[in-house]
Amino acid sequence: MLKSELEMKTENVCNLQYLIDMMGNKKPLINGIMNSFLEQIPEELKSIEDAIAKIDYPIIKSFAHTMKSSVSIMGISILTPILQEMEALGKEAIDIRKIKELNLQLNLICHQAIKEIEAEKLNYA
Repeated sequence: MLKSELEMKTENVCNLQYLIDMMGNKKPLINGIMNSFLEQIPEELKSIEDAIAKIDYPIIKSFAHTMKSSVSIMGISILTPILQEMEALGKEAIDIRKIKELNLQLNLICHQAIKEIEAEKLNYA
């Protein structure tokens, strides 16, 4: 069950420990990956939004699949089942209404993650 927007603001959605461990706590590398995430995610969200508007299931499937890697590196595990379901629905080319609902959750959580990463990035400049 998705937490309410109020709860999301008090509880972090990112767990950056995997990224920190993977990069050996090398600040320039961590900063670079954070920058890539901050550039890439808004573009991917927009692409999914556009694909939903066009009811383009293959594109929805493709971007949901791609985003799973990005969010896992940032430890945003709450998004994994959402993206898996979007990918599955895109693959089956069914239930655009459910995809729209999932996309609302995806956007809410991604925007929270962006805020968290922007704040955390200051520690890796």
